[in-house]
Amino acid sequence: MASNADRFGPASPSSPGHEDSGPEDAGQDLTETLQQIVSTACELVSARSGALLVTESDWNVRELVTCGLTDEESSEVAGLPRLHGLLELLLESEQPVRLNSLRDHPTAHHLPHHELAATLLAVPVHLRDAAYGHLYLADKADGQDFTAADEQTVVALGSAAALAIENHRLLGQEQRRQRWLEGCSELTSLLLDEVDLAATTRLATRRFREISGAEYAAVILVDPADPDQLVYQAAAGLADLPAPGTRVPRRGLAAAVLDSGEPIVTDRLLDDPRFDPGPDPHEDLSVLGLTMVLPLAAPGQQFGVLFVGWRRDSPAAPVAAREGELVRTFANHTALVLLRVEAQEARNRRERWLEAAAEMARLLLGEVDRDEAMRLLVDHLREVSGADVAGVLLADPTDPGSVFVVVFEGGGLVPAPPDLRIPRAGLLARVLDTGEPVVSDDYPNEPGHDPPAAWHNALAAVGLGMMLPLTTDGEVLGTLFVAWRRGSPQAPLAREEAVRIQIFADVAALALQRVRTQGDREHLAVLEERDRIALEMRDVIVQQLFGVSLRLRSAGGLSSEPVVRQRLSDVLDDLDRTSRQVRSAIFGDDDHDDHDGYAHAHRGADGSLDVNGAR
Repeated sequence: MASNADRFGPASPSSPGHEDSGPEDAGQDLTETLQQIVSTACELVSARSGALLVTESDWNVRELVTCGLTDEESSEVAGLPRLHGLLELLLESEQPVRLNSLRDHPTAHHLPHHELAATLLAVPVHLRDAAYGHLYLADKADGQDFTAADEQTVVALGSAAALAIENHRLLGQEQRRQRWLEGCSELTSLLLDEVDLAATTRLATRRFREISGAEYAAVILVDPADPDQLVYQAAAGLADLPAPGTRVPRRGLAAAVLDSGEPIVTDRLLDDPRFDPGPDPHEDLSVLGLTMVLPLAAPGQQFGVLFVGWRRDSPAAPVAAREGELVRTFANHTALVLLRVEAQEARNRRERWLEAAAEMARLLLGEVDRDEAMRLLVDHLREVSGADVAGVLLADPTDPGSVFVVVFEGGGLVPAPPDLRIPRAGLLARVLDTGEPVVSDDYPNEPGHDPPAAWHNALAAVGLGMMLPLTTDGEVLGTLFVAWRRGSPQAPLAREEAVRIQIFADVAALALQRVRTQGDREHLAVLEERDRIALEMRDVIVQQLFGVSLRLRSAGGLSSEPVVRQRLSDVLDDLDRTSRQVRSAIFGDDDHDDHDGYAHAHRGADGSLDVNGAR
């Protein structure tokens, strides 16, 4: 007796998404079990041939196991859709059917007689409410009709076949579930270390395809700089298009999911009225049938969507439709990784802010050069915040109508020359006068924005802008300006970090105060040195001058020559003037005649030296 048993299960176990029974021999073991059941049924009821037709189910199981037929006959049976239709029609009642004259059945009138058996016993292969197929037995060997006892025997064997199929199905389900859980675990394990967004989303799309048999998978994220735009972060399948970084408008199925927070499942992508591929339709999507768009979300925020689709008539699609909870669990784990990436980026950003602030604090511990300190501050600020333009402008106490530009760079601007002056007007004047910051998401259109002509084009391209006061001890020393171009991905983050940027401005103000204090200390040192010199001059030099003048007067008394006496008088006059100048430098005034007029006190009425008075 010849037999045919096609391989049970998927045609290609290695293909993603097909019913993967784990070990390859699991499907073969089931086939052998079903083959044995059909052979046993034929022997017990003396049937010439038998067939077990396992109908296609939601788990992609379709099989024909025969007994008593040659390979050619089995192929003919498998290729007779009209006959299959007849047999399935006979079992619509889900009850066993015995036909002792199959050729006389109304549904068989259109079939050639050579395609029909004389007698037929058909039994549904059911387990509880689940239908797995039909067991057919044809033509008893003795030419007799099938009996009620035969029917009972075959019903029992059909139940055994249903149980074997159910166990195989459950095993397949469990193994597929295990693969889903392993995929989720792989994503979760990434949370233990630094997470790379590009590598993680690429892994998620590829694993999804491998597990589910999807033809296409993509992670599409909301653009943080523009919520009305979506960005393809990763794509797998269909040539891996669009490329990462491709921006598309927020519309269609993705927009509907983001707005509602609920997944969308559609059986035919192109027929869904919500499908709107945009200006770049990506034509390969036309091959998709079952499509799922799942939210990638955390409490209070939407990261994007996981877009997945299966080819039309793909055997993996019905399985995926039954695994909706597992698919959503995978999407949730992907969202968890995205949340980790966001938290990681926020932590790294905080650390960069702290490092920059610490660097500025270290600067304050030593000698501070104003221009170098402000340039260093601007460099750190741009690096940490991603600002495109930044600068420091200082008020000039000696000129209320203008300000110094210490540093102003970025946006293609030519570096400002040292101590460039610009008018104190508009927003700049407002901040300097009030000490209140100006923060605007559309800075070029803020009332009072009137930059110098050389800066106009660069500042016209910015969106978010901040003009922050540099205040210390209630005095506004200047302003810190920082801005981001329109569409900058750093701008939304910077908007939330305005307090940290103001802290940077406060550090800049402290640096300026440090420069001022440093200058005051230097001035005080000069005054102290002056006092020291003055004391030395008073205690030593002035006394020496006085001693010289006394000796000269004594010397003048020794001579009676008028010329000598006149010359001595002239020298004493010079000493008198020098003494007055020295004492004026020491005491800051000229009111010391009572101390310095010693030469005049010894002159006669005619102004000549009174020698006798010297004695």
